[in-house]
Amino acid sequence: MNKFKRLVVLLALSAIAFLAACGNGASTSSDDDSLQIITTFYPIQALTNAVVGDSAEVTVMMENADAHEYEPSAQDIATLNEADVFVYNSEDMETFVPTLLESIGNPDLVIIEAASEVELIDGDVETVGETTSEEETEEEHIDADTDAETEEDHDHEGHSHERDPHTWLDPVNAVIEAHTIANALTEADPDNAETYQENAGRFASDMMAVHDEYASLFESTETKTFLTQHAAFGYLANRYGLHQAAVTGVTESAEPSPKRIAEIVSYMEENNISVIYGQAGGATEIATTIASEVGGTVGELQSMESVDTSQYPADGDGFIAIIKANLESLAEGVQ
Repeated sequence: MNKFKRLVVLLALSAIAFLAACGNGASTSSDDDSLQIITTFYPIQALTNAVVGDSAEVTVMMENADAHEYEPSAQDIATLNEADVFVYNSEDMETFVPTLLESIGNPDLVIIEAASEVELIDGDVETVGETTSEEETEEEHIDADTDAETEEDHDHEGHSHERDPHTWLDPVNAVIEAHTIANALTEADPDNAETYQENAGRFASDMMAVHDEYASLFESTETKTFLTQHAAFGYLANRYGLHQAAVTGVTESAEPSPKRIAEIVSYMEENNISVIYGQAGGATEIATTIASEVGGTVGELQSMESVDTSQYPADGDGFIAIIKANLESLAEGVQ
């Protein structure tokens, strides 16, 4: 959906949301005076909860939805119109945010871009066998013809990402984002400033301990390349001197052709790679097919785009547990 059409839809939804709120008194307000904070998806919800603890009410906009392709609903707009704070990762990840905010009639809403202090990296990642298929080469020409529209809309197909949006998967970036959230909330709610800063500091200490584990492990590994179905781990790879090769780019929508699968198999054999990482909580059929061709195994890496909160609560502990699980999984394939 292009930017103009998306704006028209959101304006229509905004009108619906206003009428709905008038009709049923919908509100996010609670009986106390704590901040009502809306977050976009799991990693931002977890980081925000790590910062606020019990001092604010944190809810999430997307549950088990693809943040790359999400379209806000009338209820989302109504909720934001009654909220105090809105926290998202970045416009590179939640591309709907600019047009969503244009439809919000809440001048007091505090808006926090968690990744605003993170140095973003190029999203044009290496995908194995990407340009060798005649079918895919033709698709690239089609993409080139529509490149101007793609860039304007921040569409998430092919190589439309100018920057990799998966900032939070690097432990150091997660600390930066937690402090960004804490600093913004400190300004918005000075009465709880000490709580926000102490909680962010505690989370940072715990996360940096995990960072030290990552650094220690990968400093001594000889194999530096890992192959993943979804190229979400560029920041992590850059931090620890690894090389991420991928089946698809920074989104999960594309599926490789049979010819590309054969080329990926050859790549694994030539580079002595026996593990291909699928997306935890996502489809792994392609990864399973490829692994079976080389007698390898399918590992799991969690990008936090679809999380079972019964296993990983949406708080600092759950966030850190996922980062640790990714470390353990990577240790099996990068030796």
